[in-house]
Amino acid sequence: MKKILFTCSLVLFMSGMSLSAKCFNFSEGDGIKVCIDGTGAGVEKKAKDACMTVKGSKCGNVTGNSGTCKGRCVDASGTEHKALKAD
Repeated sequence: MKKILFTCSLVLFMSGMSLSAKCFNFSEGDGIKVCIDGTGAGVEKKAKDACMTVKGSKCGNVTGNSGTCKGRCVDASGTEHKALKAD
């Protein structure tokens, strides 16, 4: 019974993690991180598009993501901020 409860708890925890928004960084993004709300395949594309809008050229591949950004942070609309937190 303990194994079943543990497994269910783990599955719920992991599914909750995938529902959170993310701040993406890029291989050629010149330090730009883009924070996007939502999930799914379209989120990464939106982040790349926002980075390209600010940089003026492609930002390369996503090299990682986190829940926060400090420094050169950009939201989905391409507006720069000093800090952002993905909700």
